[in-house]
Amino acid sequence: MKKTATTQKFITISSLSILLSMMTVVLGAPLLRVLRKAYGPLAFWILGLLVTGAAWLLNAQPLALFLGSVWMTLGAYMEMEQRGLGWWISGLLSVAAGSLATGLGLFGAFKKNGINTYAEVQSLAEKFAQQVQTMNPTVKLDPAILVQQVPSAVVIVLIVTLGVGLIFERRVFSWLNLPREKIASQLKLLEYRVPDYVIWVAMTAFLLTMVSFGGKATAILAVNIVNVCIVLYFFQGLAVLEVFLNSIRAGVFTRVLTYIILVGQMLLILSVVGLIDYWVDFRGRIRRMNKPAENN
Repeated sequence: MKKTATTQKFITISSLSILLSMMTVVLGAPLLRVLRKAYGPLAFWILGLLVTGAAWLLNAQPLALFLGSVWMTLGAYMEMEQRGLGWWISGLLSVAAGSLATGLGLFGAFKKNGINTYAEVQSLAEKFAQQVQTMNPTVKLDPAILVQQVPSAVVIVLIVTLGVGLIFERRVFSWLNLPREKIASQLKLLEYRVPDYVIWVAMTAFLLTMVSFGGKATAILAVNIVNVCIVLYFFQGLAVLEVFLNSIRAGVFTRVLTYIILVGQMLLILSVVGLIDYWVDFRGRIRRMNKPAENN
């Protein structure tokens, strides 16, 4: 069957990407990347404006907020990727653009609903915490901490969305039988490595969360930075895990079981593996160990 971008496929991709983004926020990302690459920027941005605008007009501000920030992040990343900008700079700028869109959306939503002070925002967080605890009594949320960590929560959601889009994009192209254009500046997922200087940012931020230095504002900023760094190193740990599974020629059952245990239950372990990889270079060691076996 010839690989072509048809109108029917456009409707399928659009519908599924919107539905998955509405239900899960992050799982529509691979489809949105495919939509942008297969049908161009005009179709991508027009659809994003229509969907976000419709959600806002239907008085579903949280939904419009999520959709708009995700669309902005993925779109900005792909625009810079197409222009040959490195993946790290593209990622930083696109997540910043998505975070700015979230901030502006929150400001607009608060204004529309008459929320003008920090006390009113905290009161909203208290109501949310109470609703969560009503649905699940085992979950204990501190409204003050919840509000303080909103910035890192937003950034983390956008990073995970971008990561999911990059990881599963190729599979979606294959599933939909669409031609996939390779970009020279595109990130090679198995080679993903957080830039070296981030380790010092992460360690400094972690220290500031443990030692009372610089006041409460500094401690809050440090906690947000640590949260984001954990996710960045999680993806590095994930790349190490995938290289290891490839090296032992793991089958489908082994891979599924490993990901369920490590990704689903022990996310922090992969973050630690990614952090240690800065000093140990697990992937280099695994490849060097495999070379003698391949030669034999």
